[in-house]
Amino acid sequence: MHNIKQYIETNFQNNIDYLEKNHPILFTKISAYENAVKNGYYNEKYELVYENGDFDIFIKQDQEYLYKQKPKEFVKLLTVSVDFSRKSNLFVAMKTPNQELKSQDMKEIEKFIFFGIANATHIEQIDKKISAKNYFIVEDDLELFRLSLMCINYAKIAKHSKLYFSIFEDENEFQKTAISFLEKDFFYNHYIKFLQLPSFPEKKLKFFHSYIAMQSHFNFSYTSILEQYTQPLKRIHEGYAFANLLKTKLPNYPTILLAPGPSLSKHIEWLTLHQNKFLIIALSATLPLLEKHNIYVDIVIHYDGFERSKKHFEMLQSYKFIQKSLLFFSARTPVSILKEFNKDNIFLFENGTTYKQNIGNFSTFCAGSAGYLLTLILEIKKLYLLGLDLALNQETLQTHGSSYTYTTKATQSGSVLSFRDSIIEKKGNFQQKVKTTPNFAISINAINEITKGLKKSFQQVYNLSDGAYFQNITPININELQFHFPNVEKRKLKKIIFKNFQKYAQKSFTLEERKTLNCSIEFAKNMKKKLQDQLEKKCLNNECIKKSLLNLKNLIFLNKEEQILSLILINYLKTHYPEIFDKLNVNLESDFVDYHTKTLQQLLHLTNKYIKEINVEY
Repeated sequence: MHNIKQYIETNFQNNIDYLEKNHPILFTKISAYENAVKNGYYNEKYELVYENGDFDIFIKQDQEYLYKQKPKEFVKLLTVSVDFSRKSNLFVAMKTPNQELKSQDMKEIEKFIFFGIANATHIEQIDKKISAKNYFIVEDDLELFRLSLMCINYAKIAKHSKLYFSIFEDENEFQKTAISFLEKDFFYNHYIKFLQLPSFPEKKLKFFHSYIAMQSHFNFSYTSILEQYTQPLKRIHEGYAFANLLKTKLPNYPTILLAPGPSLSKHIEWLTLHQNKFLIIALSATLPLLEKHNIYVDIVIHYDGFERSKKHFEMLQSYKFIQKSLLFFSARTPVSILKEFNKDNIFLFENGTTYKQNIGNFSTFCAGSAGYLLTLILEIKKLYLLGLDLALNQETLQTHGSSYTYTTKATQSGSVLSFRDSIIEKKGNFQQKVKTTPNFAISINAINEITKGLKKSFQQVYNLSDGAYFQNITPININELQFHFPNVEKRKLKKIIFKNFQKYAQKSFTLEERKTLNCSIEFAKNMKKKLQDQLEKKCLNNECIKKSLLNLKNLIFLNKEEQILSLILINYLKTHYPEIFDKLNVNLESDFVDYHTKTLQQLLHLTNKYIKEINVEY
């Protein structure tokens, strides 16, 4: 017993020292828990017992043992249940997994998740069996986790593996930790094995599944980044006005932001009746519906850089419907859209790029969150949101209103989670829960972060939509909205708005901006040289190729926050590396020399194309 007491004390102290140094937030949680117990604010639910040569946990309220006084048998069953197959207990983190490899066991398990840990003694045994490079340890009960610090030595495991802890975390905290786990060693995201304790609920497994589907490289390809992120240079060359987001402000009028969610169609008659009470800012996807109901728009926001988005405008009966509107467009907007309108009415903003400096730019996930962000930047004091549901029509499961060009119907979640079509639940604006999708979930989080970071004390925001709840935004039922304000003088108001935008807009490069662009060109040329050097090196076996691929990843990630080219190349690696490393992991008799060469050739091709796009006289 003396030895067991020493074992517990040694484990606990080693783990506490490790957490304090490497996971300070978790260490603080443990300290807060201990203070709560010490001061009588929390009554412990469990008691750690040592019987028959192993640890069990006694549940005080139920007067029973967690392991039924057979902990060794339980740990043995859990350890045996973990294997190297691709047939069960795994997340598929590739968009198109290779079916020919499905039946083959992996040589190594590089990433592993524990959902629920109890006293965690099985973790040590499983680690001895698989020795994964990355472990994600998820436990909602802080007291249980603290007990586990006495039973196993996490610090010892951390010497050969990277540990990620999600302990007593809410959904937002869990998402951040899960994304960090996915980002680290992303090339091992082919198949991620997991173990779920019987007592651990399904909720966070479903969350994690959705985070896989949300990864940016699944939804915005490297070719799209290359095409769209060089468009603003062409717009500068063509003399378009770029709005100064740091100086341009809108007059103090009640303003409504319209998005194409189901609530807009539902309340369109109400909007028709009350349209003159608001300054109307509308996302371009709402225009066909608004034209049909003769609801005239003061400011149009267009965010999508894809050619397909032209449909929003082509569905109009006449472009005259918005000929007097201020057109607040992304600098990535296709030229086929821009050329249809009076250039003097167009003011561009950068999203994702920073070619124009000191006038403001941003990056967010979708048009809805972009529109909301822009209204806050323009310092609108009283803002109403309609159609920004970010949730499904709860009856039909349609993603948008009926007039939206690309509306789809979501389906119930199956074994494969779809980013845009699978159904998950979120807190509702007027309901306890609403059905939504992983795609919308990202935008909900984006809006919450935008509110937290940008909403000023003098700004009031009201959500009239029937969809998702947004933090720190006031829900108001549209039928209960009281009007104290008179009709807006639209003609006078538009003159003021245009004058404000024109006053601070810029149409050309500054000297400093040209210097920055030249640095980007030099960076790209230097990257090209490094890739060519890598291509000339010969690797004739799998280990050499694996090492070379990892070195290549490190080379590209070195400047990932500074250069668009790095973003393009990283996106390419995230798309293709998991498949290559998966094949290496089963040691197939494949020509990996060819994979290696093709990867480098494609990276060089993207680099050359990027240089061609930006290395022109602007």
